[in-house]
Amino acid sequence: MVLAWLTVPVGQTVAAWAAWRAGSVPGLAPTGRRFWRHLAVGMLLIAFGSAGLTWAKLHPLAGYHDPLRYGTAPLLVAAVLVVSAAVLRLPVRAVSGSTLLRVGLDTACVVCTAGLFAWHFVVRQVFVADASLEVEVEVVLLCLAGLAITVAVLKVVLLGGEPIDSRAMHVLAATAVLGALASVSAPLLTHRDWHGLHPVFTLAEALLVTTAAGLQHRAGPSTVDSPGAVGTAVLLPSLLPYMSIGASAVLLTAAAYGNDEEVGIISTGTLVVIAIVVARHVLALRDNDRLVTAMRDQEEQLAREVTHDQLTGLVNRASFTRLLESAVAAGRPIAVLLIDLDDFKLINDTHGHAVGDEVLVAVAARLTDAVRGGDIVARLGGDEFAAILHLTQRAPRTDTDPTTPAVAVADRIRDLLTVPLHTAGHDLLVHASVGVAVPAPGEDPDALLRNADLAMYAAKDRGKGGHVLYTTGMTTRMIAHAELGAQLREAIATDQLFLTYQPIVDLPNGQITGTEALVRWRHPVRGTVPPGEFIPAAEQTGLIVPLGRWVLRHACAQQAAWIREHGPAAPLSIGVNVAGRQLTDPSFISDVDAALGDAGLDPTWLTIEVTETAVIDDDTAITTMHQLRDRGIRLALDDFGTAASSLGLLLTCPVTTLKLDRTFVEHITTVTRHQAVATAVVRMAEALSLDTVAEGIETAEQANLLTDLGYDRGQGYHYAPPLTADRLEPTFAAVRVP
Repeated sequence: MVLAWLTVPVGQTVAAWAAWRAGSVPGLAPTGRRFWRHLAVGMLLIAFGSAGLTWAKLHPLAGYHDPLRYGTAPLLVAAVLVVSAAVLRLPVRAVSGSTLLRVGLDTACVVCTAGLFAWHFVVRQVFVADASLEVEVEVVLLCLAGLAITVAVLKVVLLGGEPIDSRAMHVLAATAVLGALASVSAPLLTHRDWHGLHPVFTLAEALLVTTAAGLQHRAGPSTVDSPGAVGTAVLLPSLLPYMSIGASAVLLTAAAYGNDEEVGIISTGTLVVIAIVVARHVLALRDNDRLVTAMRDQEEQLAREVTHDQLTGLVNRASFTRLLESAVAAGRPIAVLLIDLDDFKLINDTHGHAVGDEVLVAVAARLTDAVRGGDIVARLGGDEFAAILHLTQRAPRTDTDPTTPAVAVADRIRDLLTVPLHTAGHDLLVHASVGVAVPAPGEDPDALLRNADLAMYAAKDRGKGGHVLYTTGMTTRMIAHAELGAQLREAIATDQLFLTYQPIVDLPNGQITGTEALVRWRHPVRGTVPPGEFIPAAEQTGLIVPLGRWVLRHACAQQAAWIREHGPAAPLSIGVNVAGRQLTDPSFISDVDAALGDAGLDPTWLTIEVTETAVIDDDTAITTMHQLRDRGIRLALDDFGTAASSLGLLLTCPVTTLKLDRTFVEHITTVTRHQAVATAVVRMAEALSLDTVAEGIETAEQANLLTDLGYDRGQGYHYAPPLTADRLEPTFAAVRVP
């Protein structure tokens, strides 16, 4: 027993230290810090009071039955008041005036009931026993302190206690109830010589406070209410009045049996009636609680639908914008990725929107796998996605470039999308172009998104499945491209475009056997715009499809006119360059059919020229090439030898002609390796029964060497530059010897 009494002040001191430590959690709100430090002061006062009781108990001359002499009661009352004030000063959630009135009435009901119990079991017992004035004063003070802590507990239970961790607050509420019972019953226990229970009460209080402080310290500055707290917060306030009625009725019955048996019977019957009414209302409250829970679930679902994309479950555009604005305003180091699926429209048009939706869901899952915990992935709409990357959420590294993690994520996105998607019985390969942007100092969210968008279009311009990091000079280039694209759209509609034709000749005798149609743009202000300037702008803006349609239509019409006017002297074919995006456009085949039909041109007079990069690893483009070949259209692989997968293409792409790239022709007479490549190409073409054309012939020496190597035809400035139709026609019957 002596050891138990000695541990009382020690335990309270430890609890005070734990509370003070909980108030030192980094990032804790000032109100939370103040609460824990007030609690520490209160526990320290209780420790001093407990030390007085311990002295009174263990010192042979002290006399435990008069603890007021050692300041115990005032210290305990002061501690309770300090803690109560700290609890009452905690901020509460916003509530209406009617709610405050209800809470006030519930509190008054409980306090009155607690007061009745305190009177019946404590105050009345002490007064009846003719205790000393000091004991009576002690009883009144401690009872009032117990009622004060009761009010504080009810405030937390009914209105909350932010920013204290909810679990810690629940433990402290239990501590307060235990403390109130201990304070109120302490005089009675002392009077009846049951003072041995005091160490049990105080040590339990110290343990609970220490536990609560530990919960707060582990929770940190953020507090999130547990799911179960919602139902309790709805049900408990409604039960309090009925609990008070029941408790008062029990007390009335106990008091009545002590005086008159008949009154006791009547009171018992009243208690039964009240119990039935309370039970009925409890059932109603349970129904109401289920209804409230269902409504809250529905509200949460509606809130999620407002902030998330229904198809993929990712954050939607509105939420993404808010999160980006918040991150930029906070000055956190971030990067933004804009991800656009390449040729997704083709999937929808070919396989249907249901398959397209499944592809979007699968892509969303892979994008989520590509980012790290804490990063945000959103679907902005259609086939466009975005991500916010928090650049500080990683282990330390020696690389000081802040863009490296963002580029690494873009690499993971590319790698994950290289694996075909198995959807609805189809294995689909999806590529994505990714734009990466990191905010500059003072840059707003709109500018950051615009930069990422520019980088994404730059990635598309470089080819499928790539990513580009935004740089400062990119804005000027992209704006210039956009402006040029707008002017090009007008040029297509207003006939500012025209075609030139470069002859393709038979190498042994120089006879013109075909032409290659090349588009030119005569700008009303700038004059002639170089193709190297407006063709990339057309590809970037998507105008390459209508531009290619215009070229195809006019080239077919010109070839048909030459056949009608010149008969056998007319070129045997006309070549039209086609971009990769045209090959994957669903309307391309119908555009070709329409151009041939309108011109009245047989398909065998048309040659479609494509680059190797336009058809590498693109099943859709290969399928389109087969459809063209099935119509009798000849297919030429342009700039042959410049891509890494040229040989593999010859096994899958139904080409009829190989056009040796001009880079090999330029130095063919001086560089042995260039001649070796040219030789290998012509031998391979002979083995595969393919025609050959050498591009960029500038000298007679080059022409003679290519003829000796076995090339069928050639083109270049040695024979003629690109000419308009009226300037080219007089040369149809001419024969030039190289």
